[in-house]
Amino acid sequence: MERMITTVEELKRLEAKAEKEYRRLLKKLKDPEYADLRALILRMAIDTAFHKHLMEALERAYHESLKLVDEYGTREDVGEIALIPGLPTMVMPLGFGAIGARVPPEEIIEEYLKDFPTEVVLPENGDGKLGELLGEYIKLQERMLELYDRLSRRAFHPVVRGLATEIKRNEEQHGAILKKLGERYGTHSAGA
Repeated sequence: MERMITTVEELKRLEAKAEKEYRRLLKKLKDPEYADLRALILRMAIDTAFHKHLMEALERAYHESLKLVDEYGTREDVGEIALIPGLPTMVMPLGFGAIGARVPPEEIIEEYLKDFPTEVVLPENGDGKLGELLGEYIKLQERMLELYDRLSRRAFHPVVRGLATEIKRNEEQHGAILKKLGERYGTHSAGA
């Protein structure tokens, strides 16, 4: 079975080649009679530049995810690494199925978290208590959600709009789970 990152790497190479070819063609379409054709090719070149950079970003995210897994977990914990690992790939109990882009209902999150420890003791290194840290994470997540929402509404390019919308949905999932964790571990921001 082909790994997803192999596909991303090939797409990145092909998008770079296509962008180069579009640029070459645009240089040849200088005459006014080619204005309409030039405008169309330019639009496709812009799309291709977006696609190329998105594939580069996915590739970097993939490799950074591997570093995180190697540093804080094991590859056996996660199986084949998803391009952007996270809650969309999580399977919830009680027949809920894969979350996908849905925010899980509160009772599903509670069921998922039921086996988590009731107290977590952090080393004494000035980081504060887990509840306080979760409160900070919740504030960061809320701001990211606000900005991804703004980006999803303002983005003109459909690829950027779609990506921002999906990231916003993922942030909504993070927010729901962080708030539940905050309730469990005593953050005051959990109800906010």
